[in-house]
Amino acid sequence: MSSRAAQKNEARQARLALEAERERIARRQLRWRRLAATVIGAAVVVAVSVAVSSGRSGRPSAATGGSVSGVAFSRDLFAGVPQHGTRLGSPAAPVRLVEFADLQCPYCDEYAVQALPTLVKHYVRAGKLQMEFENLSFIGPDSVKAGRVAAAASQQNRLWNFVDLLYLNQGTENSGYVTPAYLRRLLTAVPGLDVPVALHASGTPTADAALARANQLATQDGVGATPTFLIGRTGGVLHPFQPTSLTPAPFAAELDSLLGGRK
Repeated sequence: MSSRAAQKNEARQARLALEAERERIARRQLRWRRLAATVIGAAVVVAVSVAVSSGRSGRPSAATGGSVSGVAFSRDLFAGVPQHGTRLGSPAAPVRLVEFADLQCPYCDEYAVQALPTLVKHYVRAGKLQMEFENLSFIGPDSVKAGRVAAAASQQNRLWNFVDLLYLNQGTENSGYVTPAYLRRLLTAVPGLDVPVALHASGTPTADAALARANQLATQDGVGATPTFLIGRTGGVLHPFQPTSLTPAPFAAELDSLLGGRK
């Protein structure tokens, strides 16, 4: 496994292991409140170590017919954060970040697993950053199927929840894993989303128009790969941003620079 793939897998498994540990503690906290304070740290370390050593392929996911991974973590990440269509965060935020992505893209997945939670927690929630997701859906038929459902979720202002869960449960590109059952499982895990309405909307011309619009924007902005990021002050000209890695650090450095050093 390449160092990039290993890093991505480690981040994914750490995120899911932390969620699993938190849920386990919640179930037991009434009986074990005092003991939990002592054992949580060690338990999390053990859980992460086991998850990383076993690898992603060792545990069923929504892409292989299993349960949806990362539900609680994803729910809490976006809880209370305003969404409007493809946008996440306050429209009054001083900085805007646009991501052009494909839902099958493994590097987009890497960014979603490693960098996104930090950006949401420390910049979007603080009212400093508004993010926008533009879905290109060019890798293959599974991209288009998932993209239509993402467009439907955006009509209910739940796109970011759906996309995050999809990345946490991403399968091998063009393997046919994006089935109606897979998409329904993801939609069902999105809080506050009307699943039948979303499934119906995903088959309408409006969903196709959303994908066509993203492709037009990509052509207009010279985007030829995913993920591609545009960033800048809100209301100003956005410029291409090529992070040195898909970890939080390069994004934070760029954001802090645009924000004038304010954290």
